[in-house]
Amino acid sequence: MARLLSDALEGSLARDHDLVRAVRRGEDGAFEELFSRYRGRIRSYASGILADRDRAEDVTQEVFISAWRRLRNTERPIAFRPWIYQIARNACIDELRRNRHNLEIPLDEAREWPDGNADLLASGAGPELAIESKQQLEDLRGAFRGVSALHHRILVLRELEGLSYSEIGERLGMSRPVVESTLFRARRRLAEEYEELISGRRCERTRALIDAWEGRAIRRLGVRERRQLARHLAHCQPCRRHALLARSGAVPAPVVAGSLAAA
Repeated sequence: MARLLSDALEGSLARDHDLVRAVRRGEDGAFEELFSRYRGRIRSYASGILADRDRAEDVTQEVFISAWRRLRNTERPIAFRPWIYQIARNACIDELRRNRHNLEIPLDEAREWPDGNADLLASGAGPELAIESKQQLEDLRGAFRGVSALHHRILVLRELEGLSYSEIGERLGMSRPVVESTLFRARRRLAEEYEELISGRRCERTRALIDAWEGRAIRRLGVRERRQLARHLAHCQPCRRHALLARSGAVPAPVVAGSLAAA
């Protein structure tokens, strides 16, 4: 009887490969289900390797964000359970290597850096690398503009200030589970924004709207999309230049941005 009940319950749940197909169709709820199903197992696995609860949670979130990206970018058949554990294993190894490398940096070497900061572009790096690094920084700043105020704040507290999950909870008045889920969604949203920028898709859509500017295309957008485009024009110099150079029917960038920002 117990076996029949177990089989009935399993049959009522969506199978992993069905959820994978749904994720690839763009259904966010399917990924949320996979996340809920495997998050505890992956966190326990990572915690056993890293012996640090907060680091294990960070790695767990990195694992699922990596899985989400890969599922969106390939149609290769996978068995989700062994696949997600393999990603987790590699992420734990990378985390251990990063931590060991940080511990092995000689103190004398650190003292040689002015104000304690290394000049990352000074060791023979050419102008191309400097330009690429500057563009990556600008894209990251642009991606940060695309997340909500709460997501921006929780990312700053964890990634920049280095607060623990408990400290973030005290600062924001959240329980640890809420901190974990909010931080995961913030990281995933930031990854979405960053990929949109570096892939050029955001620029393509923005320039298409500028080229077809008659007001109607903008009015059909929702408030969120209008504000997103306004933020992009504030961030992206090539798109602002495109707006300024657009011929009749287009509106200069400051006017377009103002129109888009109006809710």
